[in-house]
Amino acid sequence: MTLTPNILESLKIEQIYYTYIEYGDRINIRVLGVFCRKTLRKLEEFNFRELVTSAPDESVHKSAVKMEKKHVGCVLVTKGDEILGVATRYDFLHHVIVGEMDAKTTGIEEIMHASPVTIDGKATAAEALRRMVDKKVERLVVMSGPRILGVVSLEDVVAMLEADNMLGAISKERADQIRDMIRRLTPRFVSRFDGDDRSYLERDMNDEAKALVRLLEELEVTLRP
Repeated sequence: MTLTPNILESLKIEQIYYTYIEYGDRINIRVLGVFCRKTLRKLEEFNFRELVTSAPDESVHKSAVKMEKKHVGCVLVTKGDEILGVATRYDFLHHVIVGEMDAKTTGIEEIMHASPVTIDGKATAAEALRRMVDKKVERLVVMSGPRILGVVSLEDVVAMLEADNMLGAISKERADQIRDMIRRLTPRFVSRFDGDDRSYLERDMNDEAKALVRLLEELEVTLRP
């Protein structure tokens, strides 16, 4: 297919990556890839895993069994339509295994993170990643008005960024910088620390998190129609 100006406009193609070889007065152009706004999905289009919920007084053991059966990494703690908190596999490890809590007598509300961070389903993966970094969390509850659509993890959001080639909208140097910073920050997002350890951790990661937020804001501006 010849990529004429009219075709480029109809596809909303923003950038073309190509190499070329000169043969005398002829140039053979090989298109390596394109960045196209039409491929940018919203979070509401994500194929969410089945949502697992628990009542606040449900035991940690019962909640963990439900998570294992559904092959998910977290459970939402709810009371009616209200989201009270979220507990991930890392919370189970930190509190029950390391903290030696009794999983069968401990209520899930005792280990959950209250008031989990939410995001609207109309947001893009780039916006979700910036919110995660800004709030220093590794999961977001995706909402459509009062309705819960599902939960996305840091891993899910990065996979969406790569699948939709969003990082192709910026320079390779900037894209690699974002990838490297995500790799360094991820273990800190999923870890659980208390007291002085937590204060030290947050001070240590603040500068890098702020730098990553700035890069993601730059990416969002580039992706804006």
